[in-house]
Amino acid sequence: GYPGVSGPKGDLGPKGMKGDPGVVGERGLPGQGTTGATGPKGDQGDMGMTGMPGPCSPTVQSTFSAALLTSFPQPSRPVPFKRVIYNLNLHYNPDNGVYTAPVNGTYVFSYHLQVSTRMLKVGLFHNFEAVVRTTTPVEMNTASQQVVLSLSQGDWVWVQVKDITTNGMYTGSEASSTFSGFLLYPDRCDDMFGRDYTEKSFPDQDIPFGGP
Repeated sequence: GYPGVSGPKGDLGPKGMKGDPGVVGERGLPGQGTTGATGPKGDQGDMGMTGMPGPCSPTVQSTFSAALLTSFPQPSRPVPFKRVIYNLNLHYNPDNGVYTAPVNGTYVFSYHLQVSTRMLKVGLFHNFEAVVRTTTPVEMNTASQQVVLSLSQGDWVWVQVKDITTNGMYTGSEASSTFSGFLLYPDRCDDMFGRDYTEKSFPDQDIPFGGP
């Protein structure tokens, strides 16, 4: 037979239950935008605090090196190394062999002496006191020392032989005996400025060597 007439639309059914959330997808790649224009220059910042002062500039310099001209110099006196090799600012006196410190500071001194004919007993003196001594008992040998000293302005430093029987200090055409020293640095920066240097006269007297 013929199809029947369509029936009326039914009522809406009840709402179903909420389903579980789906899995989070992977993070996408970052975008690549173009570089923006340079911004305007900012205002100048405030001035910072003053830093610590730097090291002293070497406005006072002192260094010397001198060689012996005559073998077997007089003992109990400063040895005059009369052949001046270098004497910046003339703080070393080649006539009497005495160096005078121009400022308070740290200094370095050395001697390198040839020995011949007899043994040598020699010392480095600071203001009439032997700081170091060297004894060289073998002929045609050398005597050497190097020391660092703290000196005050006007202090004296020299090399001295003990006595006649232990005076083998020698110089010749093929051998030199030398005395050298220099200012390493002053004690304070203000020692470098406004200081008048005046050399004192060294006394004319014999000086005990001391020790054995």
